[in-house]
Amino acid sequence: MEVSEEIARYFRAAQIDEIPEDLSKPRHILSVMSVEQRRKNQQRCAFATEIWNAAETDAGRRAALDAYRANGHVDHGAFKVLEMFLGGARNRLPLTEIEFAMDQLGLTDEDNGVLSDAEKASLDGDGYVNLGPLLDADQLQKMRDRYDAAIEEEGARPENAEKRGIGRLADTVVKPMNRDGLLDPLFMHPRLLAAVRHILGVHLKYIGSNYHCPMPGYGHQGIHSDFVWGVKGEPQVVNAVWMIDEFTDDNGPTRVVPGSHRWGVHPSGDLVGGAPRDPNAPVEGEVKVTGSAGSCIVYNAHLWHSGTQNCTNKLRRAQHAFFSRSHRPSSTDVPAVIDKEVFARLGRLERAVLDIE
Repeated sequence: MEVSEEIARYFRAAQIDEIPEDLSKPRHILSVMSVEQRRKNQQRCAFATEIWNAAETDAGRRAALDAYRANGHVDHGAFKVLEMFLGGARNRLPLTEIEFAMDQLGLTDEDNGVLSDAEKASLDGDGYVNLGPLLDADQLQKMRDRYDAAIEEEGARPENAEKRGIGRLADTVVKPMNRDGLLDPLFMHPRLLAAVRHILGVHLKYIGSNYHCPMPGYGHQGIHSDFVWGVKGEPQVVNAVWMIDEFTDDNGPTRVVPGSHRWGVHPSGDLVGGAPRDPNAPVEGEVKVTGSAGSCIVYNAHLWHSGTQNCTNKLRRAQHAFFSRSHRPSSTDVPAVIDKEVFARLGRLERAVLDIE
């Protein structure tokens, strides 16, 4: 298939050398997992889910974990991860710093007026909200140019080239590509932070970001949530997807299962007819989230969701921004990866959200 120069620039980073003739033929990013492996994963996830949901506090969860060990329960590989989450507070800054930032941004009070009642109700009930266009045409074009250049220069590096058919850049907002602050709105926009604050409360922090661009004919992901197990009660994580290009029904938009964040079940720990759920199969009630370029989807990251296949002959650029409660472990070691020039120009508010001194 004849491809544009714009798409060809992504080939090396996406680990491909051509675009498939049939763009709609299923191409799973992950190899189809055996039933046996899905069963092992299901048991591990269900085990961790049971321990986590045994109490509403970390002290209670720790007691449940200790009781399971004392009773000789088999470690399905979950003990180590649970220990990491239950091993004490992981915030680097005192909580007074994020409290100061939220106050300066006008987000201390839940009823801060930044989100509408309908938007908050969508986050609570459906688990996600499309905040609409928050970036203008000039910002978007500069971001596309910045991403495309970075993909050519560094997209094939091991830390970025994780999945075939995907152009990806890790930790974008703290890397040299953001020395001028072009990408700051992707983790600091007041509307975004208001949605994160609505779900997590004032004590929040950024824990990771990545640029994600499925190539034509690629992009399908298995259904998942962005936590290790199912969670009832207090949500622990929030994710946001910035539409750098328009999301349409057929260019690989995010699919979500509305309300699934309230089930307390992780897709990997779910059973369908007594067998582990096939993550590549459709889920009853799933919907595709579409929107114009510059829009931002914010979702409770316990929501079941995934990328879908890009069945067009164009790029579908997106930027993710990931947040958690302040005391939880971070997926990105921000002090270790942040560019020195980016760090030097950041103010107190940005450092508070990034949880760096």
